[in-house]
This record gives sequence, C-alpha cells and structure tokens, in this order.
Amino acid sequence: MKQPSAVAFAGRMGTGKSSVSIALATNMGWKRASFGDFVRLIAAKRGLEPSRQVLQMIGAELESQDAVAFCKDVLESAGWHSGESIVVDGIRHVRVFEILRDLLSPVPVILVCLEAEEDLRKARLLERDGMEAGSCASAEAHSTEQDVISRLPDLADLRIFTKDGSQQEILQRIKDRLDPIR
Repeated sequence: MKQPSAVAFAGRMGTGKSSVSIALATNMGWKRASFGDFVRLIAAKRGLEPSRQVLQMIGAELESQDAVAFCKDVLESAGWHSGESIVVDGIRHVRVFEILRDLLSPVPVILVCLEAEEDLRKARLLERDGMEAGSCASAEAHSTEQDVISRLPDLADLRIFTKDGSQQEILQRIKDRLDPIR
C-alpha cells in the first residue's frame, strides 16, 4: 500500500489551478479541498455576490482572524481525515501553506505552482469571470495575491507552465514528482 500524500496548488488567478486540481483528485481517487470553494460558500451564507473583490475580502478576513481554523475548516469541508491523501487547491499565503503542512503531517505535502503566460491568464479571466485588464490588475494588487506572485513560486516543489502540455501531461508530471515519496 502506498503512503498517503498531499498535493497543494498555488498560482495566480487564471493559471488553471481548479481544473488541474479537480482532474488530479479524480484521477487519484483522492479528496479535494478548495480554499476558493470554501470562501464562495461563506459568501453565499452571508448573502454576498461572489465577486473577486468580495472573495478576496472574505479570504483575507478568515486568514487574518484565525488562519489555523480557516485551514481546518477547508480540510473539514472536504471530509478529510488525518492520514488520508488529499489535493488542496488555492494556496494564497506562505503562512497558510505552512499551517496546512503542519495539519496534514505526517502526510508529505508537495506544493505545485501553476503558471501561465499573461495573455492566456487574462483570456481565461475574461472568459470565466468577465474580468477586464483593469479589474485584473486591481485584483492582483490585493494582499491575498502578494505571496502567490512573489513568494510561493520559490517554495514550490514543482512549477508547471499550464501551456506546456495537455492536462494529462501535467498530471503525469505531478504523479512523477509524487513517486519518490510514496
């Protein structure tokens, strides 16, 4: 039996984190936790529109109030139990990644940072969220995006440019990275 593992995804908006994390969780038969999905659920419970601005506000609030509780709630929302393999989508802060790594221990955590060319990211954001260049720049100036832009890529165990191959090739690169620890 293989050792449980965890794969955490970080990356700027529009890099494909959700679609790749969903595909990996499905392919591996693992649970998937999503910070973005959890924050959207909180927005809905508060009767708020899930705009990028609202989601960033709620995410920043939850992270600053009690980052440990935030991480535990996200894992709990996926039905995760200690010792199980899991895919975690939407790491936005170094502190959250460190807390997550502690909470998942002794399961080893691989941090995958997805990257994409600016034109591709902006096209995805326009198609998915209707975000024009100006609103995209404003969203990326928010505090929730700063570690994603400047610090998390350097901590990643694996950096993948999402245009570098098909989703199957991306999944295979992640699985190859998992093999030595499993």
